[in-house]
Amino acid sequence: MSIDITRISDIAAQAGEMIKARREQLTSREVFHKSSETDIVTVADRESETFLREHLKAAFPDIAFYGEEGSYGDLNSYERVFIVDPIDGTTSYLHGYPFYCISIGLRENGVTTGAVVYLPYLKDIYTAIRGEGAKKNGKPIHVSAVPDFVNAIGATGFGCVRSHVKPDNVDLSAKMIRKLQGFRRSGSAAIDLCHVADGCVDLYWEFYIKPWDYEAGRLIVQEAGGKVTGFDGNPIDEKAGRVFASNGLLHNDMLREFAEYLGGK
Repeated sequence: MSIDITRISDIAAQAGEMIKARREQLTSREVFHKSSETDIVTVADRESETFLREHLKAAFPDIAFYGEEGSYGDLNSYERVFIVDPIDGTTSYLHGYPFYCISIGLRENGVTTGAVVYLPYLKDIYTAIRGEGAKKNGKPIHVSAVPDFVNAIGATGFGCVRSHVKPDNVDLSAKMIRKLQGFRRSGSAAIDLCHVADGCVDLYWEFYIKPWDYEAGRLIVQEAGGKVTGFDGNPIDEKAGRVFASNGLLHNDMLREFAEYLGGK
């Protein structure tokens, strides 16, 4: 079945403009904690998820919906499903930092076939259809050709640290800061993946993230010529949530860093 990526993009953009306007109206009573004091959700996250669920269902009635903020059962029980983060980068969103986004991945029979990531503040939209390449604002994009760490920009996230889970990312990141040309942190897995696809970041990794964080971005990287795996080089294990993306040229070098850092962890 062909994918109407334009229609999905339009819905994502509408939701994005809605949450952008909504941010100025948020009050402290509309911000809540989930698993910890640093794991937050806002009313805007929930409103965005409701909007996306309703509009995607109206446009694509045969496709199920699986979002971060609701209870939707077993993800792997769906043959065709939208995997959605209604606001990826909620902390950035809350503080007015511009790196937050709407992320929508379409998974069919276990394979990601379509992806849309929309950044409301910057009005950038990344899209991909399996086998047809990746685009930013309608123009094809491709990963970088950087072959070594000393000339590479790396990106990562620290949700694992805030959640107090081990092993965490602190010591590995400290080690890589000394090896890389530069280091960036947007606060959004989906955006970091899109930046790998766009070639402005050369590699990205993160511990303990969920399918709604990476589903769309993974396909965008792959369709831009990059590589996305777990830390062992195998396909991502959704239970482990260890995600590594690169331009492909840096992949094996970083896999060795993971192996040394983690050992048998």
